Amino acid sequence: MTMNIPRLSASTADKLLQGFVTASRSRWAVLKASGPTLRDYLQGQITQDIKKLTSESGIHACLLSPQGKAVSELYIFEGFNNEIILLTPASHAVSTVERLRRFALGHQLRIGVVDSLAICAVQGANAAALLKDFDITEPDNSWLASSRSYEGEAIAVVMPASPRGFWVIASPEKIGAVLAQQPQAGEDEFEAMRIIRGFPDFGREWDESTHPLNANLIEFDGVSFDKGCYVGQEITARMNWRGGIRKKLYRVAIDGQPTQLPCPVSTTAKIGELKSAAFDHEGNCVGIALLPIEITESDSALSLDDGSVVKILEACHA
Repeated sequence: MTMNIPRLSASTADKLLQGFVTASRSRWAVLKASGPTLRDYLQGQITQDIKKLTSESGIHACLLSPQGKAVSELYIFEGFNNEIILLTPASHAVSTVERLRRFALGHQLRIGVVDSLAICAVQGANAAALLKDFDITEPDNSWLASSRSYEGEAIAVVMPASPRGFWVIASPEKIGAVLAQQPQAGEDEFEAMRIIRGFPDFGREWDESTHPLNANLIEFDGVSFDKGCYVGQEITARMNWRGGIRKKLYRVAIDGQPTQLPCPVSTTAKIGELKSAAFDHEGNCVGIALLPIEITESDSALSLDDGSVVKILEACHA
């Protein structure tokens, strides 16, 4: 049986090069947090240094269990009225809120999932042109650079994309009104673009069974090794300083088509796993695979169970 692998169409590829396309990103949820000691509290909970968070730049981080296992992936931004906005996979939004509330003894913390904000994506050579419809100025060119509108509650964030792309955080009504007037692609095509770019998501290419350092948290600037203690810090630091990072996520090209996902990647034996795959506008199959670092530094031939050749392109990175 043929799998339904996301595909980037030729027409969407043309729009990306000439203008832009948009889509809602419903698999992500928006959380709001506030409180007088919120930043101090988050500093002891997340893998990245909260001091790096400014009105012009967000941060990427993970929330860990005391055993060092991932609870959720977070993108964190300054919001409005001294609030902080956190984006997390919708599948883990409730557990993320519960986890942050659980350790908040002694802190005046308010946090919850908000339905009054949603996320859409705009990507393409002229993606910045859409920001004016949200009354947002264009952020600078660095990853997670952000800007916001004070006329209405809207934030633009630079996200990894080629051509350039943004996430826009605004009310569902505002997003619906703006997107209704613009060229849209389905969320499956944005998933294809994400995979082709080599941008892994928690809950898709990695989960609680994979330590974030094995999911390229360093390459995506999601961890600080000099910020001090946080939940799960000891195991994370030990992995980094003692050579415990044995695997990483890699962009790979596949000469064929996987029949199921995830699926084994092998030499003479299984050594890794293809986590996701997508077709680009020319019909090339590209995926994200979890592979041992040592195998990527060798000349060993990699393949899927059906004999499809797997070629490593690069480590996934911001």
